[in-house]
Order: sequence, then C-alpha cells, then structure tokens
Amino acid sequence: MSRILLAAVLALGLSACSDDPDEVTPDSGTNPTVDAGTDAGTDVDAGTDVDAGTDAGPGSSNGSGKLPCSRTGTVSTDAGTLTYCVAQVGATEVKYIEPKQGIVPEPMRLAIYLHGDGASVYNGNNPRSLFTNGGWTYGHNTLYVTALAPNKCAWWVKPEYTDCPKEGVPLSERDLEGKNAAELVSLIEALRKGWDIQDAPILFGGSSGGSIQLTASFLPRYGDRYPGIYALSCGGEKPWSGQMDWDASNAALRGGTKFWFTYGDQDELLQDIQEAEQYLGGFQFPVNEKIIPDAGHCAFDQVGRVAEVWSEATAQ
Repeated sequence: MSRILLAAVLALGLSACSDDPDEVTPDSGTNPTVDAGTDAGTDVDAGTDVDAGTDAGPGSSNGSGKLPCSRTGTVSTDAGTLTYCVAQVGATEVKYIEPKQGIVPEPMRLAIYLHGDGASVYNGNNPRSLFTNGGWTYGHNTLYVTALAPNKCAWWVKPEYTDCPKEGVPLSERDLEGKNAAELVSLIEALRKGWDIQDAPILFGGSSGGSIQLTASFLPRYGDRYPGIYALSCGGEKPWSGQMDWDASNAALRGGTKFWFTYGDQDELLQDIQEAEQYLGGFQFPVNEKIIPDAGHCAFDQVGRVAEVWSEATAQ
C-alpha cells in the first residue's frame, strides 16, 4: 500500500472515517433503532458452504424462504415509498429491498452495496444507500442489499477492530486474513438460499473503503466464484496479498466480470485507484473509468453513481 493511501487513511480516520463529506458521521456506526445483535437465524459458514464456482453460468440458485426480518422500515425512493427489511447473517447486518413483483419472472438479480468508512450512508431511519439505489433495483428485478461492515464501521478493517470512528486507523489493522471477504461470501450464499437469484452477474457496489474491500480482498479470493459488475466509487486497490488466488488469466474463470471506477482527479487515493485499474486491465478485465474534474475524495454522489453504473452495465 502506497504512502499516499497511508496518508489518506489517517486523514479519513481523523475526520471520523466518514464516507459522506456532507453528513455527520454517527459516533458508533450502529443504528440505535435496529437490534444489530439479533441473529435472524441465518448463519452460513463461508468455509464449508460455498459452491458457486460450479454453477456460475446460466441458471439460478432456486432458493426460497427469504431472510427473516428483525425489523422493517420504509424509505422514500424514486419508485415511491418502499419497505425494507433488516436482517442478520453471521456478523453482518443488512437492509434489503425486494424487487417489484410481476414485472418479469424470476430469477432475479442480486445487487450488494458496501459503504465507506463510518457507515453514515447505511445508518439512520432513512439511509441514503437505500433511497438512492433502491428505486432502480425495485423496478429492475433486482434484490438490493446494503451491508454493514462486521465492525460496524469499515469494510477494509479487521472485524474485531472497533475504534474506527475515533483516531486514524493503522494500516496494521487491515483485514489481511480476509475475514470480511468470507463474511461477504456467507451473505451471498444466504441470499442465494433465500431467493431464486441469477447465478451471474452479481451487481457489486462500493464507496471508498467498500471499494477497497472488493478489489483488494474479496475479488482476489472469490472473484472466480462470483462473476460480477463492480461499480467502484472513490476507492480501489491491488490485491493485498500481491496476487490472485485463482487464474485470472483464464477468460472462463473471469466470467464476464467488469469494472467501473469513478473518482476525482484530486482524490487522495488516486495513485492506488489507478494502480488497481492497471492491474486488473493486465488480466484483460474490461475496465471503465469516469474521472471527476477538480474533485477530492468522494466529493461527488458516490452512492448514486453505483446505480448509474448498474443501469449502464445491464442496459436497462
């Protein structure tokens, strides 16, 4: 990781790890109206129950039963007022919106968004990660899931490190063991068991630290199992391990995975993002970019950009 990223991480930590410059970051990263400690009964062991690599082509999961809700709420979107469900999968709390029924038959797509440090767009009774993207997914046969990091703050940090909203986070606290990536796999598998979901592509979205988690940890470990469309706002890195754990030069294993990077030309993470683009391009992944002039870190609608990419990538 470059010295630029170190400075950026420390700077972001000193500003309460916020992923939204226009919002006040909550002091703990937890939503006081949500019982985050309640396990809704779905806990998938990522080490023993992942077999998506064998059926990641045409087809679907044939799941049913959904995820049980610990709480429900409503959110105002472009598609009207929609109901969302709060559920728990292992260490990960999620809020999800099911797609409108009757537009097109199942199977449905799956879209997962990972917030930036501080989780401000996830928290609250009217979370921006729901109302900004939920309207599009609702009308496009897509189950939308916004996921809270296991430590309630940052997806790139060890789940047991819970001091993120305070001082700067040391680079030694990066989740190099991939615990959060394994949690994301558990979530995907639980969702596939709960709904009839298309095998590919999964629509991934991330902002800042969420984008870093997807490119530096999840993709190198599980990218061959879960081909996807990656909408990455103001973040991204090369694999922390220095390599892919699977043969990314094999076009069949890449499975149609594509990347969209959006970032400001004044972003503190600029060098790391561009190095990630070059690294992925070296494996012949399609890599798209949109550079925002005169913009610093996440100084644009990084959440809304995710839905724009998903819409473009699915041509709907």
